Amino acid sequence: VAETLLAQVVSLALFESEIVRIMVEAYVETMDKVIISGTGNGQPLGITKDPRVTNVIEMTAAEFADWTAWRKKLFAKIPLSKRGQGEFLFTAATVEANLLTMTDGNNRPIFKEATQLTLGESATAGSFYGRSVTLVEPDVIADFDTAASGDIVGVYWIPNDYVINTNLQFGMKRYFDDDTNEWINKGLTIVDGKILDTSGCWIIKKK
Repeated sequence: VAETLLAQVVSLALFESEIVRIMVEAYVETMDKVIISGTGNGQPLGITKDPRVTNVIEMTAAEFADWTAWRKKLFAKIPLSKRGQGEFLFTAATVEANLLTMTDGNNRPIFKEATQLTLGESATAGSFYGRSVTLVEPDVIADFDTAASGDIVGVYWIPNDYVINTNLQFGMKRYFDDDTNEWINKGLTIVDGKILDTSGCWIIKKK
């Protein structure tokens, strides 16, 4: 976090509380991304990059909007040891435009009766078939409508199967950048991680 010379007039307590807020926000955002798509090189190995995650479901637009396809392609294949523990990851656009629009043969909405889908207008989480749904940004997982064939549009996983290894500390380093005339406040932490049990993790792709 860069701090200009002018910012020195701000009280130390105010600055310290603000830099903690910024660092925590950046840390959480980065962890969301690397747990999903981290390369494993200098960062945790993401579940979508892990070659051990072999449970992949491909769904066309018609199948994605058909509650019976979800039953046959995903839920029927979940091992008994993993039932009742999973969570979905979707973008808000995927839920709003593709799941909340499920209809019957007469174009009547059926999403709530068929899928138990609940998602408030201001909510960032809900449920789908009784499983938790956490909404993510499109830079983490693609929106179904704008995704290309083969893109990942959803994840069904058990968060507790993913393990983080960390020193649980942030080290602070402060130095002056002579080129920009700014104080640089740098926070460092050691984090690694990968999914240990892949049997409850399913990658959902657009077909």
